[in-house]
Amino acid sequence: MPLFSAKIPFEKSHIEQAIVALEQQTSAELRVYIEPHLQNAPILNRTLQVFDELGMQQTQARNAVLIYIAYKDHQSAIIGDEGIHQFVGDDFWQQAHQVMVAQFKQGKHTDAVVLAIQMIGKELAKYFPIQPDDVNELPNEVIING
Repeated sequence: MPLFSAKIPFEKSHIEQAIVALEQQTSAELRVYIEPHLQNAPILNRTLQVFDELGMQQTQARNAVLIYIAYKDHQSAIIGDEGIHQFVGDDFWQQAHQVMVAQFKQGKHTDAVVLAIQMIGKELAKYFPIQPDDVNELPNEVIING
């Protein structure tokens, strides 16, 4: 399977397929944002900045999730908006993050993100099951910055 780029160790289309699969089981939204470096900000600050820049707080049910990765800095974070966070809490985000980091350490970058998406999808579907009139509020495209 070819990489999206020789410099970026992620297969973009495979991750996007996982996002589509997630959104077939939940009305929640998920985005993945990948860049080489943190842009001179602490990981949580940068993740919140990207969440805001992408307008992820504008979903109707406030149930958007962001997976942020600064791969050259070996930093990543997963955050959910207040609508989903109230149900799952910090422990769930930390567990999903640990699943992802374990795969990163094995050099399985794409698998790391896909496994986290699958884990998150199962949890989101419990609280925000797919609705017949579901609208895709955010793009499914993986954002590669840089």
